[in-house]
Amino acid sequence: METPLIRVKQLAYVRVEATDVASAEKFLQEFGLQVVERTNGQTYFRGTDAATPCYILSEGPGTVTTIAFEAESVEDLQTLSELPEASEIYSPNERYGGKIVRLTDPVGMSVEVVYGREALASMEAAPSHAFNMNGERHRVGELPAVAYGPSKVKRLGHLVLESADPEKLYDWYSCHFGLTKSDAVVLPDGSSQMIFSRLDRGEEYVDHHVIGFQFALDEGTRVQHLAFEVGNMDDLMSGHEFLKRRKYKNVWGVGRHLLGGQIFDYWKSPSGLIHEHWTDTDLLNNAHEPGDCKISEMRDYWGPEPTPAFLVSRWNFKVIKNLLRIVKARSSTAS
Repeated sequence: METPLIRVKQLAYVRVEATDVASAEKFLQEFGLQVVERTNGQTYFRGTDAATPCYILSEGPGTVTTIAFEAESVEDLQTLSELPEASEIYSPNERYGGKIVRLTDPVGMSVEVVYGREALASMEAAPSHAFNMNGERHRVGELPAVAYGPSKVKRLGHLVLESADPEKLYDWYSCHFGLTKSDAVVLPDGSSQMIFSRLDRGEEYVDHHVIGFQFALDEGTRVQHLAFEVGNMDDLMSGHEFLKRRKYKNVWGVGRHLLGGQIFDYWKSPSGLIHEHWTDTDLLNNAHEPGDCKISEMRDYWGPEPTPAFLVSRWNFKVIKNLLRIVKARSSTAS
């Protein structure tokens, strides 16, 4: 792999638009994000971890408009700003300050790289408790600590970008920001159905993926879902029941992924954007050797199959063609 221009530190935030901001705010709060402030037509949300706001909501067509990464240094911003397609370094008109360079990826997604933004103090996280399992007794004389109500989101952990050419898109993010392949799901012709990429932090262990580059069945481009870490399985399941009682649409889950290892639960917002709760991810470092998983062998550890509402963002003739191709590939015998 070529030496990247920089190696980003983490996924910082997303900017999201909704046609009905009030219903979007209500969903996000019931999903488990906390409102920090409303200003200049934007609502800032956070998780319980110490960090800057991870979700910036405003009125618009109902899409993710910007992905943001945190840089290691202002020198990294200077490196990016020298690219002909990049903006100059600028200070945003936002309370959390810092400096930003903006680029546009090959499918038109706005990408901000930020440094020096003001972090918020941590908040009370979801309660946790010991378990009496596998013949071991760790919780003695006390009841489990399980809260009723929404999950308590900790942080924005990853997202999935859909396009007609996930390999081209992965190459761009790898070259610019140092994302590195963890695993991929491949079709019989050798093309990628999904490339899972993580941060490159050397020997430091990081989440299995920060961006998944997925083939879009309609061959369009979009952020297919946003994924937020919650504290534990009880918090995830409490949030599941809370959202179900409020009649939100569950589009996949609860289950445990094979690639990444997360216990997952996916919900669709009123504007149609999928939001995931997850807990317990695999952690990898530079000792990991990436591998390819044939789509015919791709099965999660446990849980239901994804619903059509999860798989298909927009129906067209290309969806039918590509669905048939993938169904055939999954049902074939692994060679």
